[in-house]
Amino acid sequence: MRKFLLFLFAFVLLASVAYASPVKLVVVGDAGHNLKPFEWYAKDLKEKFDVELEVIGVPFGELYEKEKVELIAGTGAFDIMIVYPKFLAEFAANGWLYPLDEFVAKLDPKLDDVTPGYRDFYCKYGGKLYALPYDGDVLSLYYRKDLLENEEERKAFKEKYGYDLKVPETWDEYLDVAEFFTRKAGEKLAGEVLQRDFYGTAYYGQKDQIFAWWGNIFASLGGVYFDEETMEPAINSEAGVKALEIMKEIHKYCPPDVLAYGYEELKDVFLNGDCFMVIQWPCVGKKGADPAQSKIVGKIGVSHVPGVKKDGEIYYRAMMPCGRVLAIAAQSKDPWKAYQVIHYLSVVTSLDDVSTPETGLDPYRYSHFAHPEAYEMFANVEDAKIYLAGVQKNMEKGYPEMVLPGTVEYEETLGVALTKALTGELDPKSALDEAAQAWRDILERFGKEQQKALYQELVKGWKAVGLW
Repeated sequence: MRKFLLFLFAFVLLASVAYASPVKLVVVGDAGHNLKPFEWYAKDLKEKFDVELEVIGVPFGELYEKEKVELIAGTGAFDIMIVYPKFLAEFAANGWLYPLDEFVAKLDPKLDDVTPGYRDFYCKYGGKLYALPYDGDVLSLYYRKDLLENEEERKAFKEKYGYDLKVPETWDEYLDVAEFFTRKAGEKLAGEVLQRDFYGTAYYGQKDQIFAWWGNIFASLGGVYFDEETMEPAINSEAGVKALEIMKEIHKYCPPDVLAYGYEELKDVFLNGDCFMVIQWPCVGKKGADPAQSKIVGKIGVSHVPGVKKDGEIYYRAMMPCGRVLAIAAQSKDPWKAYQVIHYLSVVTSLDDVSTPETGLDPYRYSHFAHPEAYEMFANVEDAKIYLAGVQKNMEKGYPEMVLPGTVEYEETLGVALTKALTGELDPKSALDEAAQAWRDILERFGKEQQKALYQELVKGWKAVGLW
């Protein structure tokens, strides 16, 4: 009897091992197209790593609060987290993220293939690796090349402004082009009578990201976030005020509800054919080549964001806002399996994921730029090469988003101030002075000396890779 019971116990034990359920990993990220890879490869990931994914989507602007609430409470609700670098530093500093260095030796994430802005600043904190890259966000200029090449429009522009119509290279030229192409319903555009209003440009107007559209101008004027030595906020400097004055001029040639625009609205006003040019993330270029998403297929050009002419050269900097990365919660039930999953998405499938118009994920590896043939939404490889060259040009002159603890607060208080100036509630200087005071308060709460040391290290790194 005893032998029988031992046999039965062994059989049950072996059977339980053989039929053990896969490890369940909970994934959280901003809802929509950027979570699709987790769904596409769910079966592969289960077969390869014995994991089952539960994917939770959160509205874009609510991800920080959703993740932070669970992390503070220590609920262990999440395993894999899509994180924006602007809150990675805060999460890592509080011990809420699992450091990945121990796993790198086991499974190489091929970071040498990642462009420096994302590799060195958006995935690390305090010298440790806390995330793998997933999305190479950088802003680029997209415009209607068919309208730019129209002879009737070119003649009218030359008569009005005294120079040839071209892709704007400076902010002065950007304003001219935006003004020129702003038309009312009933007026003509390229020989056709407009059925609805047409706008010269538009921008992201919601408070969480509006700083970046102002930041393109601010950076090209030589603006910096803080004085390195004193940590006095520099957003209300001459460069900051001038940038906001230019933005107020740009605002005149935008849709009347532009301050409510987020990613989707800004994408749609351009791809629906209601706007001459926008500064946007790279995914708008590939979606613009997809007939299922765009009414202007084959009519889109891409270039670097405008800049400021100095000593005969154009000085420009393209903001690099958002730039999603994949992190693992410190309380993950199985960090190693979670790492295998994020490694698979960051390395193995990444080219497929950034080269499809079905996601909003953008190139961040050198290998992504080396394979234009993968971007099959374009009519031909040459068009794909032009798109990738435009994005890479902006990436090489990128202006990094801050990755300090408190960055979410810094950016949102700045966003509120920018909105006050754009609505006329405050003049640009008063609005930025108000934001600067809010930044001083945030600085003190997070520890001025600690923030200074982190900021100086960031600036040192930015300079080393040519982004400052």
